[in-house]
Amino acid sequence: MLRAVGYCRFSSDMQREESIDAQERAIRQFVEKNNYSLIRTYVDRAMSATTDKRVEFQRMIDDARLGTFDVILVHKLDRFARNRADSAIYRKELEKYGVKLISVTENFDDSPESIILQSVIEGYNEYYSKNLRREVMKGLRENALTCRHTGGTPPLGYDVDKTTMKLVINEHEAESVKMIFKMVIDGEGYEAIINELNRRGYRTKRGTPFKRNSLYEILRNEKYTGVFVYNKSASKNAEGKFNRHKSKSDEDIIRVPGGVPQIISEEDFQKVQQKMAARRLKTATFKAKQEYLLSGKIVCGECGCAYCGNSRKAYSNHAMYISYRCTRRNNEVKCKNPEIQRDIIENIVLEKLADSLFCDSMFSAVMEQYNRYAMSQNTDLTRARETTERELADINKGINNIVNIMMKTGSAALSEKLQELETRREQLQASLSEIESKISNMSIDEAQLRQAFYKAKDMLRNGTVKNKKAIIAQYVNKVIIYRDKISIEFNISPTNHNDFRIKKDILR
Repeated sequence: MLRAVGYCRFSSDMQREESIDAQERAIRQFVEKNNYSLIRTYVDRAMSATTDKRVEFQRMIDDARLGTFDVILVHKLDRFARNRADSAIYRKELEKYGVKLISVTENFDDSPESIILQSVIEGYNEYYSKNLRREVMKGLRENALTCRHTGGTPPLGYDVDKTTMKLVINEHEAESVKMIFKMVIDGEGYEAIINELNRRGYRTKRGTPFKRNSLYEILRNEKYTGVFVYNKSASKNAEGKFNRHKSKSDEDIIRVPGGVPQIISEEDFQKVQQKMAARRLKTATFKAKQEYLLSGKIVCGECGCAYCGNSRKAYSNHAMYISYRCTRRNNEVKCKNPEIQRDIIENIVLEKLADSLFCDSMFSAVMEQYNRYAMSQNTDLTRARETTERELADINKGINNIVNIMMKTGSAALSEKLQELETRREQLQASLSEIESKISNMSIDEAQLRQAFYKAKDMLRNGTVKNKKAIIAQYVNKVIIYRDKISIEFNISPTNHNDFRIKKDILR
């Protein structure tokens, strides 16, 4: 009997505690039907799947390393991850530990068609997550245009007025902000500023001693000049992290002069920006970190040793030559096998993998798989819509009854119950809209699926470095370098190995 664990998650986007019960129920039914032994269920509440920083998710991955179970069961793949790169990386890691990931409602198997369909579905889930974020951002943008605080911790020197939701000056903290700007203008270094702040007993907004990063955020914050700024920081990167040092383009940023009480003059703020720019120019290293997508995958066909990344300049005025080379090439017993330029071999592998996974002959099988998948999903969604509509009708009836009683008696005793029902109605209406949107998105014709199919192929070849690494980790077993040829071994499914031999004038 296979040992199974369940993983359930709901995010904060209008989902409720009941959704966990529904996921657990589907997992238990699958376990009973397939004679598995369910030993534990991991649950992350109000956690987004666009990031892997989830407590129970990481605990589950750690337990998988210990070999405590054989199978992870999820209600749908989007409960596991809505980011294609994370999904591929963690599935490959689980595969190393002999653990299989199964979606109990989506009926994927180990065939090449199912693997490709999973890639298309994961792409859709990622799109859905980003689209949902855009809708949330619309509401936040409206708040920003009226200079209301849009959430999170306010900057040092400000508090949030609970009535107006606007920033007001915190006089004690504002003193430390003024001191920081003055010391920078006077030419003091960051360490001296930090030491003086901590010596005087000033603390960051979170009540901790000052550090270098604390200063950087303060010194570049335009709000201190009285300008309300929103949507400035660049969006999350491929790893789901924000880079506060990068900004969006000016047309995406909302700036409202006079929208915040001023602490620092515009003149002093610009002086500090100029000094910071000069420091950055002085300390920049310009040393680029090289990425090698095929690390751990390339081996020497002559001596059997690994190929590793290597970068060098033949002469100081020459461009950097970046390659993979045999690790025995510089040993006492030198391997004569040639090195190969990094970009060339990586592009060959990605192109061949794309052609293998997303070939025309595979599309009809993927279309058939998608139709079965869509049919099962529509059944679940239709059932969910009917249940939500029934509850919404009952809520509306309850609201009408309470309103009628209050109108007849003039009593306000039922106002709390009325508020509770109205809140529940809003939740149900939002859930119903989400279900309708999902049903609409499930209706996809052959032309649309073909477009998504080739979009996935293009993303494989031209996606982010992290995405490419994840795909290579999932599907490439080995790249063997010989003196006159290259052999690439793909693992499209556990029972399907493809070998491509390419003769190219690229070895040196």
